[in-house]
This record gives sequence, C-alpha cells and structure tokens, in this order.
Amino acid sequence: MSLHQRQTSIADVLRGQAPVRSLPFVRGWLRHPMSVGLPFPSSPWTARRLAKTVLESAIPGGGPVLELGAGTGAVTQAFIAAGWPVQRLVAVEQDPELCDALRQRFDGLRVLQGDALDLGALLKAERLASVGGVLSGLPMRAIASDAAARCYGDAFRAMPAGGAIVQYTYGMRPPVEPDLAGLELAATFVGREWRNFPPMGIWRYSLRDAAGRRSSAAGN
Repeated sequence: MSLHQRQTSIADVLRGQAPVRSLPFVRGWLRHPMSVGLPFPSSPWTARRLAKTVLESAIPGGGPVLELGAGTGAVTQAFIAAGWPVQRLVAVEQDPELCDALRQRFDGLRVLQGDALDLGALLKAERLASVGGVLSGLPMRAIASDAAARCYGDAFRAMPAGGAIVQYTYGMRPPVEPDLAGLELAATFVGREWRNFPPMGIWRYSLRDAAGRRSSAAGN
C-alpha cells in the first residue's frame, strides 16, 4: 500500500472517504490550528514508536503518563497496546469534541480538557501531584518562548528527578531550544519516523543537571 493510500487527507474527509475517527481531528484543527499543529493523526508506526520511547523514559512509581495534545488517541491506543494500563494515562486536550471522542473510545481514560500551556493550573485543579513521564505533541516552535517554558517547567515540576519529556515535531530543526527561557535542557534526538505524513522527528528532553546525575551514576 502506498503512502498516499495509508494517510488521511482533508480532501478524503470532505469526500467522505476518510475514517469517521478522523473527522473530530480535522474539525479540531480547523477550530484550533495552533494547538493541533497539523490535521493528520499519527501513523500506527509513529504511535508505537512514541509510546515505546515514553515508556522507556518513564520514572517507575512516578505516576501516570501525561499526554499533551492527545488528539483522537492514536498514541493513547499504542500505550495501551504496549501493556500500559489506561488508568495510568492522563490525556490533555483543548478541543471539546476531541475530548468527548477520547472518553468514548477509551473507557476509564482520564481526560483533562484545557490548554496544555497552562499545565500547572490543570494539574492542580485535578489534584494530580506527580506524573512519571510526558509526551508532547504541541507545536512548540509556533508557541511563544515564555509560554513554552512555562509548560515545560510545569511538566518537570510534576515529575520526579530524572523525568523526561518526549516531544515530536514535523520540522527538521529541534522543536525546543536547550536554553528555553531559563530552563537548562539536555536534548537527545531519538530519530525520525519516515512512515508518517509528514515525517516526524522525535526528541527527548530532560533537565541538564538531572541528565548529568544520571550519567555520573551510570559510570560508578
């Protein structure tokens, strides 16, 4: 099957040839293009790779995995397929229709409707004190640096020491600068997933001092 046959386009949706599950995603993109990024759900290969990368980075006993910008739940499904319990997933999504779709698709999934850039307030309102790992699909290069730094800072404060944010991007450049508005980040390029439209780059970010402590401990 060719790439253009595997992927859903807006034209497919308008012609009625796309899966019904894609409709809320495209409508969400039309309502909030800055928060959705691009109107294409992740491919199955990409979703599995993202879930694997996050679970490898998650802190044992640190709490649920937090998914920022869950969309229609492609990666949510990949987490569950990898054996991660749905009760240990928290999806953050701004679009109300996508939130409803996530709740209907995944029984027991905790869905937080709101702006992920106000992550600290969302977590406080939900009394969610700790998370074990974070996946971000937010279009960080299109977001003001102070708002991006606030989001990342809130995420790191919610994780135990050594926690990581897995960030994906459709651009060729790193999605977040290491010196993001006062945050000292260690950035690791995980790889590029070509079986996605458009191709997706996957990055892992941690606090630089925490990354240094892990490296030192590994060498002892």
